[in-house]
Amino acid sequence: MNRHRTAGLVLAGTLVLGATGWAATEAFTARTGPVHALCLPDLSHDEYVPAAMSHLAYAAVESSVGYEPDTDGGPGGIQRVRLRVLHPLKGEVPTTLTLGQGVGRDPQGRYTSHDPLYPVLLPGRTYVVGYAQDPAYGDGYTRYAKQEPDSAVARWTAYVSRGAVAPAGEGCAEGA
Repeated sequence: MNRHRTAGLVLAGTLVLGATGWAATEAFTARTGPVHALCLPDLSHDEYVPAAMSHLAYAAVESSVGYEPDTDGGPGGIQRVRLRVLHPLKGEVPTTLTLGQGVGRDPQGRYTSHDPLYPVLLPGRTYVVGYAQDPAYGDGYTRYAKQEPDSAVARWTAYVSRGAVAPAGEGCAEGA
């Protein structure tokens, strides 16, 4: 009999906690609108990229300097590359960088990316790269990359000067 009462109390407590959580979420949503877990800047337009990055540079990839597989056993991991900075664009950028970049791997072992705004950084090519400083990866972690010719530096310098901020996306609050 005592066991049934304990089970009943546990069930009742669970229902009360669940209902309270649901009511709190409904009240918050009614005040603020739908809740979104993540609201990222629009990086599909070059002119908005500088405002979203703390560090931006035009650089040549010199070499791949390492690879660390995902710790969860997935097919990807972190590629590390060494870059020679040809033109710092934003932030204090050293003359050489070692950056980490999340990559997938195909059956032949080549690094892959399915995101056109985040191509795999390949030796011998030049890119505009945006990164966040993070000593776990060397100098930082790549947040944006676009292969560009040297003639693009003037355009990117103008974007940095303008500092255009992307409009908030659908469902994102201003400044989110």
